[in-house]
Amino acid sequence: MDSSPVNSSSGSQALDEPTYVPTPTATEIDTGAASFFVASSLSELEHIIDNCPIIDNHAHPLLTEQTLGVYEASGLNLLRCLSEANDDALKDVPNTLVYHRAIKFLKEGFSHFRHGYDEVATWNDWKSFRSTLDPAQFARECFNGLQTILLDTGLRYPAHDEIEAHSVIWHNKFLKSPAKEILRLEYIAEDEIKIQPNFHSWEAKLRDIIRKALKDDNTAGFKSVVCYRGGLNINGDDFTEEFVINAYQNILVSSREDGWKLSNSRLNDFLLHLFAREMTRHVEQGGKPKPLQFHTGLGDSDLRLKDSNPILLQQFIEAYPRLPIVLLHAGYPFTREAGYLASTYANVYLDFGLVFSTVSQEGQESIVKQVLELTPSSKAMWSTDGHHYGETYYLAQKQVREVFKTIMKEIYNKGNVSVESISNIVTDLFFNTSNQLYNLKLDLNIPAPGDYASHAITNTDNEPEHRGRAGLKLLQGFLAKNPGIEYLRLNWLDYSAILRTRVVKIKHVVTQLEKNINGSIVGVTKASLYILVNCMMVEGANACGEDRLVPDFTSIRLHPHQRNGQGRPNHATVMCWMQDPDSHKTIPLCPRGILKNALARASNAGLSNFKVGFEIEFCIFKQSDLDEGRVVPITTHHTWTTSRSLQTKALDILEEIDQKLSEAGIEIEQFHSESAQGQYEIAISPLQPMQAVDGLIYTREVIQWVCAKYGYRASLLPKPFDNECGTASHVHMSFKPIEKQWNFFAGLLENMRALNAVILGGEISFERIVPGAWAGGVWACWGRQNREAPLRLVEEDKAHWEIKAVDGIANMYLAIAGIITAGTAGVVQGIDIYGEADRDASLMTAEERQKRGIKTEMTKSMDEATSALFEKDGKTPNRFSEAMAPGFARHMTVLKKAEKEYVYSQFIDPQTGSPDAPRRRAWAAQWY
Repeated sequence: MDSSPVNSSSGSQALDEPTYVPTPTATEIDTGAASFFVASSLSELEHIIDNCPIIDNHAHPLLTEQTLGVYEASGLNLLRCLSEANDDALKDVPNTLVYHRAIKFLKEGFSHFRHGYDEVATWNDWKSFRSTLDPAQFARECFNGLQTILLDTGLRYPAHDEIEAHSVIWHNKFLKSPAKEILRLEYIAEDEIKIQPNFHSWEAKLRDIIRKALKDDNTAGFKSVVCYRGGLNINGDDFTEEFVINAYQNILVSSREDGWKLSNSRLNDFLLHLFAREMTRHVEQGGKPKPLQFHTGLGDSDLRLKDSNPILLQQFIEAYPRLPIVLLHAGYPFTREAGYLASTYANVYLDFGLVFSTVSQEGQESIVKQVLELTPSSKAMWSTDGHHYGETYYLAQKQVREVFKTIMKEIYNKGNVSVESISNIVTDLFFNTSNQLYNLKLDLNIPAPGDYASHAITNTDNEPEHRGRAGLKLLQGFLAKNPGIEYLRLNWLDYSAILRTRVVKIKHVVTQLEKNINGSIVGVTKASLYILVNCMMVEGANACGEDRLVPDFTSIRLHPHQRNGQGRPNHATVMCWMQDPDSHKTIPLCPRGILKNALARASNAGLSNFKVGFEIEFCIFKQSDLDEGRVVPITTHHTWTTSRSLQTKALDILEEIDQKLSEAGIEIEQFHSESAQGQYEIAISPLQPMQAVDGLIYTREVIQWVCAKYGYRASLLPKPFDNECGTASHVHMSFKPIEKQWNFFAGLLENMRALNAVILGGEISFERIVPGAWAGGVWACWGRQNREAPLRLVEEDKAHWEIKAVDGIANMYLAIAGIITAGTAGVVQGIDIYGEADRDASLMTAEERQKRGIKTEMTKSMDEATSALFEKDGKTPNRFSEAMAPGFARHMTVLKKAEKEYVYSQFIDPQTGSPDAPRRRAWAAQWY
């Protein structure tokens, strides 16, 4: 119902509704810097492992395409993706478990690009196939899943000066957040040896470079490869000036013959102490510490393995407690020693990169277990150690997610650690530890369960991702998990909020995706958004031409339909964009496109992290009575939150709805009876706006199908019975930064009358918007926990508000787009909040309302609402409607006027001129 006279305290769950529509499949945790999901089941844990973005805290740039040929010719070939072996030893790599696993991952992972290409069975097959790929497309695929990369740019090829790596900035086009640089100390020192004539000038220059880098936001940290030069047993800081001067003079001579390599062990030690003192000084002066990474453990053949044991660093670690130290590569095979150091010393952290993908699966599993034996998850982090080739990034990511699923399930099955705690371990290792250690200040955003997107970086100026072959990959992944799917339902929501559907054979869908790079599957008439529920076309419709339906495979789910005699679904369902066939752009009036554009404007205004949740209210009516024009609820012994209301078939229906939603990855936290006869409510989790609306439409579809199975009809009818509470679709919303919430919701108050055109679905919606009916009242105002205000502030410290006026027969893409559009205008224009009400504003005197700034009434009809989309001249679309979409105001006006004249008019009593409410409600319940 439209709320109940029971108050809830901020931050706790109310009796009649959840404070923030509690997360069903996962708990949302606010860390102050990010929101992320905490799993409550093994399936959700697997989802988090698959979809948590990774901060790759140690890697190297890819080589340029021009360089790759030189690199291959020099013998430093593609097999180096899988091994630290050099020269002749590389020929045996194909005889390793590592090799066979890599071929399998690459063959399967890039199958959607191999249309018309022969099977990839060997490394040479892979190299040939790889050469046919677009380099940018290949790079995007390899970096997909990474939030950002910290790039060590000091990897050198002394004998091959022509070998060139991409810049740090180049990598940004493939990442969600800009890459940052890791400065290699030996690289800096060696470059200056070429220039500086004496030790003192060299030392002074090093101090200057280090100090500047410590203040440079683009430098995330530093690295040392001292284990390659003299080992990790760093001598104490007891150098005499005479000693280091002589060492420097000697290195000036030897470096010319050794490619300017800093090979004097004592001078390397001096360099590290110099850096450590500078870092300590920086921190003592109030600066943020930046970590120093040490290569430890395995490496190529010019490393002496015994000298790379991280335990050799213990004395250096103790000498500089203010210096954060990262032990790279798990110290493998000295992983337990590295774990000991990370667990014992506050300034030591453990990275476990490089072993993915150069160690077998069994070895990787063993390494991860050893890392977790002692190391706190807040002190451990993962990296690809990607270098040269995109494959190193791709394989490392795929393999670590696979290994995590195995290891984390084993931990859970032992019964000592909850699945919630394990999911926190995963997000620490992939994201949180690096984010905090390197002071990156990034937000962790994990897509909600049910979202099959790969979540590569998306430019909001471009068309939606995941079309054509990229969409095919998502579909194939879904079909692999759900065998037996024969049909795909292509859906779009029209301006009457009717879910339109085309059912297409899966074989045809695959064929079209392989053929159409733009992702379109079938065409529909250009009049599709101009057709009423009775199939009448309204003014502006064009019977010529067609638009194309383009599935957004991030919304794909199992449809609840099952063929008789089968125990599993054979339909999948997906929401679609509506695309112009010539430009391949989303058409201006596409509801999903309008929401996408609203989010882009909000982002440009500095708003982010939108989360939207819904309270889904519905009534259960007997289908046979509706067919005869009567509205008869499933039970009349029914009221708000009673056990009696569940002592009917309603409980079986609600439990089956829960089961179907769970199978689709949507868990509900609770359900209960509402106030009106036969009325119930369930709550779904807060998600990003587009995914939230997609999930809402899917959830309603499940509710409808389950009720129909039992001979009932679930209805969103706004006012099913006189003198009882109505049926709403209350929207809960939050965003960042929270200090903008006052301007944002002031924007809603300023545009409330125009908003009524999109948050209220039709003429029958206005039966619900009356005083004292728990529907948000009839005055544009806001209140703290005031359920008779259209805007209810729920949690100020989270910018969590409820928009109560929204009803279930609104097109929710347009409703959320309208809310965000109006709120963004409030932020851009700097409108101050006004109109606070501590009770039903309709009970206030006109003078009191004026004093509080409550000045605007809700509209009383759809005619009034659509008129509010124009300026006072009634012809010029106002700023709100123009922001929604070109032509939006006129389209809404024409369509809603036609609904009134050609749909609702059939229920006007010719004798009285008044609506025949029971008959109109029975008709509307069949459609909504």
